Amino acid sequence: MEKKIRLRVLNEKFCISKLPVFSELPHVFMNAEMVFISRTDDELSILCPEFMAPSNVQQETGWRCIRVHDPSPFNEVGVLASLTTPLAAANIPILAQSTFDRDYIFLMEENLVPATQALQQAGHEFVHEE
Repeated sequence: MEKKIRLRVLNEKFCISKLPVFSELPHVFMNAEMVFISRTDDELSILCPEFMAPSNVQQETGWRCIRVHDPSPFNEVGVLASLTTPLAAANIPILAQSTFDRDYIFLMEENLVPATQALQQAGHEFVHEE
């Protein structure tokens, strides 16, 4: 294995919602602690804690999040691949999100235990909140 990556499982359950492309962004997300918003020419997607999810839209609930614990510099190669490869080998579908500092892997709750096992077998380490 290349580099051991420290990971943390977040406690929250998440929801991904698909809104019409020209929807106005709900104000609740302006000061949200953790939300991923993607707008393209054909959709607006919001990934947020379940309790914040918009209603009456297409959505999927029950997502859990594995967060890369330490920031990764932009020139570091293969961070996401070192996480997604063992998950793909274990046949675990994921949704990946990245920020300036970190990568986040979202997966359905029923896949959380096998995912943590696959990542540990790949040499990665899970840490608890500090």
